[in-house]
Amino acid sequence: MNHPRAVAGLLLLLAGCGAPGPVPPAAQARLEDANMRGASQARAGDNAGAARRYEEALRIARTLDDADAVAVNSINLSIVYQRMGRDADARAILAPIVANERNAYSAARRMQAELRLSIMALAARDTDGATDWAKRAQERCQAAAGGCAQLPAILNVQAQAALETGQAADASNLAQAAADRAKQLDDKSEMANALRLVGRAQRALGDPNAAVESLVKAWEIDRELADPRKLMADLLELAHASLAAGNKQAARDYQERATAISRALREDK
Repeated sequence: MNHPRAVAGLLLLLAGCGAPGPVPPAAQARLEDANMRGASQARAGDNAGAARRYEEALRIARTLDDADAVAVNSINLSIVYQRMGRDADARAILAPIVANERNAYSAARRMQAELRLSIMALAARDTDGATDWAKRAQERCQAAAGGCAQLPAILNVQAQAALETGQAADASNLAQAAADRAKQLDDKSEMANALRLVGRAQRALGDPNAAVESLVKAWEIDRELADPRKLMADLLELAHASLAAGNKQAARDYQERATAISRALREDK
């Protein structure tokens, strides 16, 4: 799982969440407007613009002493800060939520912040930190009535950490569990992430043909979702798996298609 891709699903979940309870109409309108504009700019790839909007929404939420809105916009900010390479800021903005000294934040928001921290730790190749944060998030997720929608992402983080530490069999089991849960939730983005991880684990376990099958399924989902960065990741993994299976022509084809997407992304900036 490529970490910014996992992040994207969480952003779509959180963006646009309104503050609960009675809020003065003018402040409510400004909060919702900043949130919606931030989400729109993030989807368009304007991370600097999205950060400004989420910062504005966070300031409004703080003036209203609205803990849930503060948490939502802090989590959104952590996503765009990470995309901008501002990793220290991304972690710092989440610190008050996970510390929760005043018990101001709900278990659901703390869990989402812990998931974000696990994703950032994984991106920094801190597998121990990623595993620890993911475990905390999973405990909150499983304690929630009926579970929670973030379980596939949490399992995918754990699977990625297992792969990074050479535990391919564990990674395969975790990723398959993520895929199964994502299917139940109709979470196509995390299902594609899980299938990509299953494919990587299968290749590591010496079964490149099975890996190609899993990766093609991930690619088909990502093509439906029209996510170029995830499509590029799928194609690169397909190139590796095809080469390992002895199909050099297919490997070259997948590599060339991934390169074409990468070139188009650079030209689009």
